[in-house]
Amino acid sequence: MVASAAAAVIAVMAVGACSRTVPPGPVPPPLSTPVSAPPLPATPPPATPPPPPYVPNKRLETGKIFNGMQYRVTLETEFGTTATAERNDPTSYIAELRVSVKVPKPHRDLAEISRLNAQLPVLLPTLPALLESSKVSPFFEEIYRLKVANLRANMNRLDNLLSRHNFFDTETVLEFQSPTTKRRALFVQSDMDVDEDGSDSDRVPEVDGSSVTFQPFTSYKWAKKTEVPNSFILLRELKLKISEKELGQSDLPAARVHELKDSISRLKSEVADLKKYSYLVAATDPYVVLPGSMFGKAKGGYAPAVGDYCVVIYEAVLYPAVVGDVGPAYKSGEASLRLCKQLNARANTSNRPVNDLKVSYLVFPGSADKPWVSPNLEHWRKRCSALLEELGGFSGELFVWEDLTKPKPIPEIVPVDPALVPVVAPAP
Repeated sequence: MVASAAAAVIAVMAVGACSRTVPPGPVPPPLSTPVSAPPLPATPPPATPPPPPYVPNKRLETGKIFNGMQYRVTLETEFGTTATAERNDPTSYIAELRVSVKVPKPHRDLAEISRLNAQLPVLLPTLPALLESSKVSPFFEEIYRLKVANLRANMNRLDNLLSRHNFFDTETVLEFQSPTTKRRALFVQSDMDVDEDGSDSDRVPEVDGSSVTFQPFTSYKWAKKTEVPNSFILLRELKLKISEKELGQSDLPAARVHELKDSISRLKSEVADLKKYSYLVAATDPYVVLPGSMFGKAKGGYAPAVGDYCVVIYEAVLYPAVVGDVGPAYKSGEASLRLCKQLNARANTSNRPVNDLKVSYLVFPGSADKPWVSPNLEHWRKRCSALLEELGGFSGELFVWEDLTKPKPIPEIVPVDPALVPVVAPAP
């Protein structure tokens, strides 16, 4: 207890010894720079995170016209893993295509048809009555069903998709019948593309076959009358020899052997046909080409046949023609170069004569002459005139075709009587 008290006294004395009493007086001014505590050691800044991988905008919309079809393209991106992993993943780089197309409906309205050619009611006076009793042909629905099927079959080949022009190439297909004569006619409203096929060495020794789509054949054909060889035989016989020589080689792949045999069979058949038959010539003969889906006896009483007569109506003129060839099942509106050039002098393989759906094709089923013979354009015109009368009559101009295959007559040279020739006096 005593020791504790002594310790406390010593502690108080020690504190007293350390403190001084400041005499009263003025307070000294503060120092200009206050003394601060020494700084604490700096804290290191947080590490900078690595930049994220580059990914462009989530959606990028572009538009481009391709083959007449409007494409609406959307680009979508997302984060992946490594380039090596994504390269080996087929789903990391894909395109999904959705084709949307509007299938048109046919019509049998006079006002709608007249918008395409205001001259039709004038050229065909009974057209209102024919339309009133007409029916929409099942060929219209079938041709557009085949167009859609063609799109579906070619979805993996964008370059093979039907163009906008060829998809919407048929305005309407109607079945007409005269109430008095019972004459039937198939009315097709379409555009007009160019066909350049056909050859006939008897009438036209030289035919331009330079077009990539040219074929020396048409469905309309007849037996050759002369020994003049068809100019398209020589190239086929040459190809035939080359193919037969290659087929004689050993160790050919099976696929190539099959290809060569098919080619040889086709070439032999073509050479035989070119030696035996003559065909319509697109540059000289007026004919039309109809979709293959329209032909066949099972199609009904309005189904056309090769050789049937057809009147093509454009603006204020009616053009006599025949059904000369069968085209793709899903494509309408095609005619020979001769007919196309008459409608538009600039028509050729790459320039169609009529782009809009302003051409009317009036086909008379069951009207073909049998057997088929070499074209007689005057006879064709008379038959078309009679068929139009059976349907109810017509007005205006039924075009007269000139036969371009006949040689031009040589002008007769009339001898001049020397006595009638004036004598010119010599110059002095």
